[in-house]
Amino acid sequence: MRPFYWILTWAAIVAPATVEARIKLATLPARERVELQLDNGAFTLVEEERIVPLLKSSRKAGNNMIDFSWSNTSIDKDSIQFRPLAFRAGKDWQAIGKGDGQVAINVINVAYPPGENALVWEVFAAEAGVVKVRVSYLIHNLTRTFNYRALANKDESMLTLRSFIKLRNYSGEEFGKAGVWAGFGPKFLKEVGHQEEIQMLVKRFPEVPIVKTFSFDWYTLGQLNPDKPFASPILMHYELTNDDKNNLGAFPLQPGKVRIFVDDGRGGQAFLGEDVTQLTPLDDKMRLYLGQSRDIVCSRTIEKNQRHAVRGNLHHQEIILKFEIENFRDKPATLDIFEQLNRVAAEYAGNPRGDVEWEMGNQTSEEIRFTYEKGNATPALHVKLAARPQDPDEKVQKKIVRFHFTLKNIW
Repeated sequence: MRPFYWILTWAAIVAPATVEARIKLATLPARERVELQLDNGAFTLVEEERIVPLLKSSRKAGNNMIDFSWSNTSIDKDSIQFRPLAFRAGKDWQAIGKGDGQVAINVINVAYPPGENALVWEVFAAEAGVVKVRVSYLIHNLTRTFNYRALANKDESMLTLRSFIKLRNYSGEEFGKAGVWAGFGPKFLKEVGHQEEIQMLVKRFPEVPIVKTFSFDWYTLGQLNPDKPFASPILMHYELTNDDKNNLGAFPLQPGKVRIFVDDGRGGQAFLGEDVTQLTPLDDKMRLYLGQSRDIVCSRTIEKNQRHAVRGNLHHQEIILKFEIENFRDKPATLDIFEQLNRVAAEYAGNPRGDVEWEMGNQTSEEIRFTYEKGNATPALHVKLAARPQDPDEKVQKKIVRFHFTLKNIW
């Protein structure tokens, strides 16, 4: 099935072209070249080159009328463009223009016959011959998705990341052998048929350093279970940075599904899980979710909650959060504790009416390192944990840290 067809017709310059006057003289030859550009999620840009025979335009013979028709396809008709590239009357191609050695080839008019999936270009040709033309248009249902395969080494210090693009052609058109480009990375030459799906490897990134992170967020994840009312799930992620230093940085990593494996040390691979990533710009971080940790336990309790009157209904709220952490892993780890102080204020002090104002207290554990990537009202507390004792009979010691702060000017 070829839903596109072209017709070369003729019309007198002195008379307007009508649908009834369109007479089929010759079908347009097959495509010489097709390029598919997939850098837009909603449309795909298609550019095709063809060789079109033209007669010399004159008052008596008229101009060339080129009919571009399509059916059962998802072309955006407002996006169709026709560009003459080069002209040939003998053996050699000539430039198109008005200078010496050039030939004038001009699109005079475009008409849309009513009730048809078609348009007609009226083309002036100063000489008879053939012209190489490029037709470009946007088409729906020729889509792409991105997916990844990550394989971590046994000690989970680095991984190999493979980036794939999958092309799905349900546009109604067969493109044959076409150049395929995602807007970055390599270009592919693939046979693109109708209702076909083609997966291509965009790039392989070996030896990408990773950091395995463990995070605790009481207000996001809630209670672990009724038996541990003050504990919350600990989430595990692989974190990798999209830059040259970390063996990535070739291009922004597009959103897509990631299947994650780890070397099992016996010549095989163990499946860890899969995640769907967001766009990762250059120099930004990709976080791959691995599931919940069973090796680190953290409980959060309110050790102090005291109101200090200021005047009228205005008050400060002094709070100490106590964290009891156990690391059953045979490796050291860092636990990232995310606190949402607006939620703390709403629960214990009153509506903060925006981001809460707060200050650190002197009973905060000195070993906690603070960062504020999510904003001042959402500090991250980073706590280093030692590995569990090597002696299996020795009990894991709880690490206790405190976050002391005062919520200011609540009313």
